[in-house]
Amino acid sequence: MERLRYILQDALVNIRRSGWGGLASIGTIAVSFVIVGIFLIITRNLGAVVAEWKEQFQVTVFLEDGITAEQLALVKKRIQSERAVRAMTYTSKEEALQSFKRELKGKESLLEGLGENPIPASLQLRIHEAYQTPEALRQFAAFLTRLEGVEDVLYGQEWVDRVASAVRVLRLLGLSVGLALGMASLLIVSNTIRLAVYARAEEIEIMRLVGATKTHIRAPFLLEGMIQGGLGAGLALLLLFGAYRATLWQLQLTPGQIFGVGVGSFLDPRWATAMLLAGASVGAFGSLISVGRFLRA
Repeated sequence: MERLRYILQDALVNIRRSGWGGLASIGTIAVSFVIVGIFLIITRNLGAVVAEWKEQFQVTVFLEDGITAEQLALVKKRIQSERAVRAMTYTSKEEALQSFKRELKGKESLLEGLGENPIPASLQLRIHEAYQTPEALRQFAAFLTRLEGVEDVLYGQEWVDRVASAVRVLRLLGLSVGLALGMASLLIVSNTIRLAVYARAEEIEIMRLVGATKTHIRAPFLLEGMIQGGLGAGLALLLLFGAYRATLWQLQLTPGQIFGVGVGSFLDPRWATAMLLAGASVGAFGSLISVGRFLRA
């Protein structure tokens, strides 16, 4: 216990002595993790958007005006037998027209003079996610158009695919930027610790002469790097959360309203914890590099 207290005190003294160098290390780590955190928040919410769209995704089958009850029953039976279909809803011409009028919100007069209802009856099909690939949907749409009584098939999977592709690109970009900034942080922490090591070179040499182990010498510097890294990552999380709340306030939104699909959340607690651990790890590794070089000299 006494040894741990000594190591902690020594590490805190080193941080105080490092001055602007230590602040630069903490600041660089904070900036690095802010940028990485922005990518994580964006990809997290875009991923939620894609998941929501996939959950709500449907294929609309427009039926011919002259379709008979027997043909409609046969079409429903054929469609329900398909493994791709998760659920099916029928909308009659009258229901479709009433729904369209509600969407016009007081401008129903625009429909006056149309005479016969021009909106076709339709079937709304919920599709299992496994069948929401472009190729599977093309094949399924081709099958639907061949059914007697079907006029047209509409689906907008292209938009879901584009957003999913954007999420993958952002994740890759975020990983690349994170690695680059992590290396920059590692070098700055390493140089800061190295200056502290050289400033105490004489003291360390005396410790070696009196029999102090390398582990005993390394420990305070290792803890110093971990504290700097943890403080940098913690500062980044505070800045990110402040910016996140300010953005919601500016847009007059609450978490869960962004994009209108129930998402708009901050980092998952597991990711926040991972960022703190990653910051401490960057600091610790930078310390090991610097102290290791000195002790090998």
